[in-house]
Amino acid sequence: MQKIFNLLIAAALLTTLASCNRGYTVFGSLPVDGTDGAKVYLRNLTDGSFMDSTVVENGTFQFKGKADQSQMVAVYAMSPAGQWVSNIVLENGKIHINLVNDSLYGTPMNDLYFSSFTNDTTVQRMEKELNAFTERYYAATTAEEQVAVAADYGVAMSAYEAYKLAQARRVFDQNKDNIIGAYALCQMVEGDQEGMTFERLDSIMNRSGKAITDFEPLRQARKWLFNIANTSEGEKYVDVDGIDFATGQPTKLSAMLSSDQVTLVDFWASWCGPCRKEISENLLRLYDKYKDQGLNIIGIDVWDKIPDHKKAVEELGITYPQLIDTTRTSTDNYGINGIPAILLLDKDGTILKRNIRGEAIEAAIVEALKK
Repeated sequence: MQKIFNLLIAAALLTTLASCNRGYTVFGSLPVDGTDGAKVYLRNLTDGSFMDSTVVENGTFQFKGKADQSQMVAVYAMSPAGQWVSNIVLENGKIHINLVNDSLYGTPMNDLYFSSFTNDTTVQRMEKELNAFTERYYAATTAEEQVAVAADYGVAMSAYEAYKLAQARRVFDQNKDNIIGAYALCQMVEGDQEGMTFERLDSIMNRSGKAITDFEPLRQARKWLFNIANTSEGEKYVDVDGIDFATGQPTKLSAMLSSDQVTLVDFWASWCGPCRKEISENLLRLYDKYKDQGLNIIGIDVWDKIPDHKKAVEELGITYPQLIDTTRTSTDNYGINGIPAILLLDKDGTILKRNIRGEAIEAAIVEALKK
């Protein structure tokens, strides 16, 4: 879940603030030797497209334009001397950004964004502590010392995450009708993965202002949480369209299921190391052990290319059925943002277990076959 909300929090922050006739000017600063002539880009983080570009001259750069809607974009600079990136709310007015120290000011939402998040000294202190633990870990000369540092790091990380979640809640409570509140709610979703259900997020958004309900990353988060709830344990599986690898013909997951078997469904890809390890160490063995007792396994290859899939099947010696997700929608429909993702279906298509790995896979199979 983290990978996907790291991308949502950084995504374009759309709102309905009225445009201003004077447009925007971004005054940028990059006071680093060797950066003159470096390209600087404004990047739309909703679709990844580049909106504008300029170059650094005497440590400064500038963008001009008009914002019909306020949105958060990345200001990205790259040169042989290094790379820098910061987010700004692109709204009409004069915006000042320093890419080295992330200072930001000049318009109402940028001032609020900076004071609420970027300039939080407690977060800065905690991040320095975490970096120090990381340095100590790699500098450790014994396994015992590494274990001790890792334990300290875990405690510090828990405190850091708890603080950021509380901070996001405070900011959201004070900004339920603007873009910064939308950003804060995204951080709440990210920081409260156990407690933030579809029902809770939907309720919060429905009680908030239009800047929240129209905020595209939150719409995506709500849809993602809905898909997780819709494919949770006790719910029926969602069908998947694709190609039967054995025949090369279009088919569906439903056509590969049998009412006489429980089915383990493995979302994987040829390039995924943990996926290949799970297959080689567990799934192949379990298929051979239980296939005559009523177990089927179906691999759903996602985010992959057919030639790469074919090579992986041959290298791993996979003998159970494979469905290639050519639409690349199955992971979205199941709320999956990391693979391998393994779930177990009962004979009637009910999801018995979700997100099982390692020894838990065989335990779930044995339990299901006893029914």
